[in-house]
Amino acid sequence: MFCYQQRFDLPTEIVTQQLLWQLVGSPQTRRLTSEHRRWREAMPSLLADDEMQRQWERDEGYARFCYDQENNRNRMSNGKTRGDAFKLLTRGQKMQAYCDSLKKCLPFVIFVATYAESEAEKSKRKGCWRKQKFCQLNGLCVIDFDHVDEGTPPQPLSCSEGSSYSIRDIWEAAYSKLSDEDKDRILLVYITPSGHGLKVVFTADVGVGNLIDNQLDFSAKLGLNPDESCKDATRGAFLTTKDDIIFINEEKLFTYENKDFAEKFNADYRNGNSAPTNPDFVAGKKAGQKSEKRSKVDSVQDVRKEWRGYDVQTLIDARFGDKKPCAADSNRHNESLKLASDLLVLFDGDKQTALQILKAQPWVQEIIEERNEDVEQTVNSAADNLAKREKACLNPYPSKPMQAAIEKVTGKTYQVILKAQKADAKAEGNSSEDGDIYDQLPLDKWAEELEEMAKDFPCMRELFLNVHPCKLPAILFSSAALFGTLMTRAWYHFWYEPELVRRLNYCIFIIGDPGSGKNVVEKFYKKIADPMLQSDQGLIDAVNRYKEGRTERTTSTKAQKGDALKKPVVGIRVHPARTATGEFIRHMLAAVETVQEQKLNLHMFSFDSELDNVTKNNKGGDWKDREILELKCFHNEQDGQMYGNQESITGMFNVYWNFIYTGTPYALHRKVNQRNFGTGMSTRLAVIPMPDKGLAQRNQEVDPNANETIKTWAYRLDRVEGEIPIEPLNDVTYDWQSSRLEIADFNGDKADKTLLKRVPYYGIGVSLPFILMRHWDEWQEKKTLTMDELDKRLCCLAMEIQYRCQQFFFGEMAFNYFADQNKEFIVRRRTSRYDLCFRKLPEEFKTQQFMECFGCSQSAASRGINRLKADGAIESKSYGVYRKVLMELP
Repeated sequence: MFCYQQRFDLPTEIVTQQLLWQLVGSPQTRRLTSEHRRWREAMPSLLADDEMQRQWERDEGYARFCYDQENNRNRMSNGKTRGDAFKLLTRGQKMQAYCDSLKKCLPFVIFVATYAESEAEKSKRKGCWRKQKFCQLNGLCVIDFDHVDEGTPPQPLSCSEGSSYSIRDIWEAAYSKLSDEDKDRILLVYITPSGHGLKVVFTADVGVGNLIDNQLDFSAKLGLNPDESCKDATRGAFLTTKDDIIFINEEKLFTYENKDFAEKFNADYRNGNSAPTNPDFVAGKKAGQKSEKRSKVDSVQDVRKEWRGYDVQTLIDARFGDKKPCAADSNRHNESLKLASDLLVLFDGDKQTALQILKAQPWVQEIIEERNEDVEQTVNSAADNLAKREKACLNPYPSKPMQAAIEKVTGKTYQVILKAQKADAKAEGNSSEDGDIYDQLPLDKWAEELEEMAKDFPCMRELFLNVHPCKLPAILFSSAALFGTLMTRAWYHFWYEPELVRRLNYCIFIIGDPGSGKNVVEKFYKKIADPMLQSDQGLIDAVNRYKEGRTERTTSTKAQKGDALKKPVVGIRVHPARTATGEFIRHMLAAVETVQEQKLNLHMFSFDSELDNVTKNNKGGDWKDREILELKCFHNEQDGQMYGNQESITGMFNVYWNFIYTGTPYALHRKVNQRNFGTGMSTRLAVIPMPDKGLAQRNQEVDPNANETIKTWAYRLDRVEGEIPIEPLNDVTYDWQSSRLEIADFNGDKADKTLLKRVPYYGIGVSLPFILMRHWDEWQEKKTLTMDELDKRLCCLAMEIQYRCQQFFFGEMAFNYFADQNKEFIVRRRTSRYDLCFRKLPEEFKTQQFMECFGCSQSAASRGINRLKADGAIESKSYGVYRKVLMELP
């Protein structure tokens, strides 16, 4: 058996045959492998060509990665957030980080061992964590061959000059050298994520030695150079696609176990000893063989990194000068430790980059070959030393020789360069220190796109007039909700459950600091909602006349002799926060019109410029229980009431209600917080920020026709009715959501999946009113909408804004919600005595052995064997002889 980690912060799980094929056959694995190879091949050119970097920066996946990294609020050991550290990287470093991240998202499998249950250091969660001190070796061994298709082709593979040879050709040539016995030891061979290497999984020979001994021995037989750093019992391998698998022995791979190998070497690995045990390999090479150079990836020429725009290798050369460590020195390890510390400081604790640069130094390669130096452990030790310095409140500066080298190469001190970098980042708006919290969102990018779209979409230019660019997303969502509410007599069919009739539903919160200009939403509310307000006025007057008549009946004898008053049945649609729930329901049931021979409920609508007013009214009184209506209105879900008082409506009804509220972050927190996150309100809301940006304009642009244009479109959309064909938007929203859900599902990120679920509804709801305006003539004539790429782009932008804002306001709550939920419902597997006795049974056993393991009589053993056969755990091999089908009882 072997295992894998779904994520590095999760415990390991056993890999079954079905799971392996699921992992390598996943569309996500195929996409990640393809993207990693595409970026990896392009990296040398990208690092050398600024124009090419600018082109590749437009890649959607890369842009999303950069956004997520820059907004990473996790703290590093030096006190900085990872987002701050990422912003200081050069473009080339960011692209390299993205390329590496694609590989790290691939399925991660540990072939060589499984792990006993232990406790995580931080969360204290119990599970089979990937820790060497709890390893259980299984007798499998893995060799990593890097860059096998570079350099001289192995014999017996011959290749004429100028022609090429594939990875598979190289493997066939190496495989042909093996004896039949060694060929039978191979269980899996596949091409690595780079596309230029091989992973070989084979059965270890206990007579040869431990894992690294077997790797070196088998590599010599194949004639290929291994990566000797893959020697620990926690080393895993990233899987690629099923098309990359060259060979697999399914019969043995998933069940193989060598107990002799485990018994001999488990204790060594658990004590941290992974070094060679075979005398032939202690010096890092097989006796009688000439030592090969390290793989090309470790050469100085191929590891070119920059720090603050300066070549790191140049800095290292200046640091050592003519006194580079050599074989005559006894302090090469200490010098490598000092250099590792310097590199960790320069690259903000990035161990991988420090390790890569350190291994690229020729004198470090020499001590690797001479005594199999564990360079990774050197970097880890340097990181621990830095952490201790930081804990003692000592600044993590580079060593004095490195600072002198920096000043010699750059002409500036380390402190001056660091201060200038921070100043530049702050000037460019990339620093989170003393900045606006909303700077974490790409408001400028969204504003740029919206300003460009305003040239083509009617009414947008008038809405965006005199509005700061960072406030455009809030104007887009609030105005779309107003226009969409006027289109209440229209409907559409969504790709999810397409038989249902969908309406345009909106739950909008515009959130900004006090004095940030949220009143602009109220201004548009009065203009766009005018058709509803004018229609309601006559109904409100009728209700007021009825109430006045009721009052007169109690004070005037003449009025009492008049005809009986009948309460008017009115469908008033606009409701303030101070609305009795009974009145709200009565009006909603009365607001019904017949559209194309079917009755439709018109949407109720609420607007309030103070979200706190809504929240406070929700604490009691007539507003009580309206929170349930707020939840159900997003999908027009069914509700009902049956009260004893004569005034209340009795029966079931569906909720049709849109609302827009503006308020402060504190008001939002009182409405949605960690305690009530599980209600689902957060995923129904579109919470769009309105930052306090820019200064008030003294001479604002005046367009005398703007108000008239907005009102004209409002009254036009108020007359829209019938089904609106949105198939192009269905295609766009499905592709957008499914691609992101697939990534979230692969990552096991329930929080992200939850936030993604309802985003497409806003993509359609926000874009559709403007798309209808743009194609108004076609709609009026044919009742069709011929949508183009610009329409789809607006839909995607609406989804992007909604998704990013969901993450911004509720991402942490969602993560904590599922983390807490997992803590509450952890089911620990307890191994019973029956399970232990079953484990003790050999793979093939007789009744007598069953009696000995279980300590039972022959009759009890017969009953137990029959029960296990019925459960499919064992099967009969011959008379009185049985074989295990399962190694562990379920």
